[in-house]
Amino acid sequence: MSPLLKLVLVVAVLVAVWYVVRAVRAQQGGADVTFTPVEELAPDVRQVIDASLAQGQAVAAIKHYRAATGAGLAQSKAAVETYRWKHGGPAR
Repeated sequence: MSPLLKLVLVVAVLVAVWYVVRAVRAQQGGADVTFTPVEELAPDVRQVIDASLAQGQAVAAIKHYRAATGAGLAQSKAAVETYRWKHGGPAR
């Protein structure tokens, strides 16, 4: 096989891999995470989340948020951490 043909095949494979990777990344949507703020939830749900955060149970607060909204883990974590940050709670 000639060196020129090998070079063309390598370039074609690289272009194909690049195209697939780009398509997969576009499908995943990047780092955009949207969520319903905790402040917009029903008062009883906010009270449960507040109580969990006051006890240092961030995981429980995230679980309550997920149960109330049906959001995914990333959205729930972002919502609870943002709420905690806005209200002066500890970062972790």
